[in-house]
Amino acid sequence: MNKIIAWIFVMLLLLVSSSAVVYAELTPPLPDAPTYDVSVDKAHKMLVEKPEHFILLDVRTEGEYNAEKIDIEGVELMNIPVSDLESRIDELDNSKVIIAYCKSGIRSNTAKGTLAQHDFIAYNLLGGINAWEAEYDTSTSTGVETTLPTISPVHTPVATVTPAISSKQTPTVSPIASPITTPAQGAGKEVPGFEVITVLAAISLIVWRRRVLR
Repeated sequence: MNKIIAWIFVMLLLLVSSSAVVYAELTPPLPDAPTYDVSVDKAHKMLVEKPEHFILLDVRTEGEYNAEKIDIEGVELMNIPVSDLESRIDELDNSKVIIAYCKSGIRSNTAKGTLAQHDFIAYNLLGGINAWEAEYDTSTSTGVETTLPTISPVHTPVATVTPAISSKQTPTVSPIASPITTPAQGAGKEVPGFEVITVLAAISLIVWRRRVLR
C-alpha cells in the first residue's frame, strides 16, 4: 500500500515539474529579466501557437519594411523605426507581448531596451530577418504601395503589305500557240499530171524553135 502511494506521489511530482517547464518556455520574461532575446525557432513557435498575444514590431526603416517583412497569420504587424520608437510608444498595445526585429538584431536589441523602460514585455529576435528568412518564409509588405504600375507591352503594328506590281514587271500572258498557217483549201495542191503537161510543153517549144530556125 505504501509503495502504491509513493508511486502516485512520484508521478504527480513529475507531472507538475513538466508542466512548469512548458509554462516557463511559453511565458515571456518579466521586464526585469536578464534577457529578452529569442531564437528564430522559438519565436516562430510562440507566434504560431498564440498569434493573438503578440505584436511583431519591425524597427527598420519604412523602405526596408516595404521591401520585405515577417508576416504570421493572426499576428499584429507594426513598423516603427527605432529612432521614432520613443515618441511613438503610445501606438503600441501594452497588453500584448512584443517581438522586435530588424535586419540582424542590433537595432531591435536597442528597441527592446526602450520597450522595457516603458513596462512592455518585449523580445529581441536574434539574427533579425536575415536569420528568419533562412528558416521561414517572408513576404512583401502591403503597408505602402510600392508596386510599379503594370505596363502593357507595346505591340508594334505589323503592316500587311500587298506587293505592288511594278510597271516594269512583265505581265503573265497566257501562252498563245504559234499560229499554224493552214494553206487555203486547194492552194499549193498539185494537180494530177501537171508535171507531165509541163514537160510536154517544154519539148514542144524546143521542137517549134528548131523548125523556125531552119
